[in-house]
Amino acid sequence: MKPNIVDGVRMGMGRWWAAGTDRGDTVRLEAFSDGVLAIAITLLILDVHVETPAGTSLAAALGHALPQIGAYAASFLQIGIMWANHHALFRVVDRVDPVLMLLNLALLGCVSFIPLPTRLVAEHTAGADARTAMLLYGGTLTVIALVFNLIWWYLHRAGLLVAGLTSGFVRDVDIRYLLGLAAYTCATLVALVLPVLTVVIGVAVALMFVLGPSVRPTFVTAQGDTGGTAR
Repeated sequence: MKPNIVDGVRMGMGRWWAAGTDRGDTVRLEAFSDGVLAIAITLLILDVHVETPAGTSLAAALGHALPQIGAYAASFLQIGIMWANHHALFRVVDRVDPVLMLLNLALLGCVSFIPLPTRLVAEHTAGADARTAMLLYGGTLTVIALVFNLIWWYLHRAGLLVAGLTSGFVRDVDIRYLLGLAAYTCATLVALVLPVLTVVIGVAVALMFVLGPSVRPTFVTAQGDTGGTAR
């Protein structure tokens, strides 16, 4: 019996979503990711309001808005460094498959969520609500760190990294990503004791990734000498 059209479509979709299916290079994925991250980082400023009721000076109004400004600055730094690390990571990705696309979507979904806990942190600066807001904020950053680790792990498993990466570079990224996950987890737990430290520790962890491993010296030639050019 000849296969019908429905069976053919199902077989085609099965091949498309198979983990081993090659979906081409990273250009479209990076372009889409850049757009989502740009929107997420821009939305942060919409929650900063400086209100000057009658009889209130601008200086006093700015003083009242300091929690909002501080939360904005911390989250802007977080998303900005995530974007930089996402860009650096995908410079060593050779090709994309459907599973990587889904993991990247999960990462973008988590990053796009950051404006919500950022607003809550700015609005609730004391008491039990501050603890709750900080737990949500730190938890969001921890989940993002976890997804970064999952993406890096999957790139290894699926063989999607470019050829010629040195073992030292791979080990450096392994350590940095795991340390980041552990540090964000600790920052989240600290919210149970001293909520404001969650943001402080989170900023410190983000700054640790500013000077990430350089891509250029990570490639080796067929003879084993350092060389090559990053994409």
